[in-house]
Amino acid sequence: MRVVVPHGSTKEATMPVMDKALDHLFGEAGSASIQIVDQKKVWQDSVMIFSFTGKLGFIAVPLAGSIDVDDVNVTVDAELPAMLKTFVGEEKVRTIVDENVRRMVSAQH
Repeated sequence: MRVVVPHGSTKEATMPVMDKALDHLFGEAGSASIQIVDQKKVWQDSVMIFSFTGKLGFIAVPLAGSIDVDDVNVTVDAELPAMLKTFVGEEKVRTIVDENVRRMVSAQH
């Protein structure tokens, strides 16, 4: 899944926003009671490589991907696990990520 959103700011100003907001990016995908655990992130220049596990009760779903911040856009790439595609749907996850990135970058203005 790929989501590209223009940020309307500078790369330098947008990177910390994305760094702080990773746990909210996928936060509404399915349920408000999803717990984000085992979050890892590392920046390689302007690309954040991330992974975490979303837990809902006894179900744990790992997710990994990258967030690339360039001079114009924030690009989120993630390979969605089959369980997430089946029970939530890729389009719903894409819409949630798109809306959350737009909300985050508009808040920095």
